[in-house]
Amino acid sequence: MPPRIPNFNTLSTIIDRLSIENVKLAYFESALEHDDLLDAQRATFQQKIAVQRDVIEALRHELAAGLKDIFLKRQYTYLKEARTFT
Repeated sequence: MPPRIPNFNTLSTIIDRLSIENVKLAYFESALEHDDLLDAQRATFQQKIAVQRDVIEALRHELAAGLKDIFLKRQYTYLKEARTFT
């Protein structure tokens, strides 16, 4: 497997993105349940929920595949990026 790229496909990036996408999902679900929405807004939020669930599922698969690869190959390689300002 090629090295993972920080801020793109490292495990920490995937976990961070997964948590963010779950927060967004919770916001949309809460709005549907608790906010006084017009029908058009309700439809928009339902669509956003469907997209969020797809994104979360894809991220979960990516995380599982990454972890499986690490456990089977017993290695984890990533590119160490230089910081602009040190």
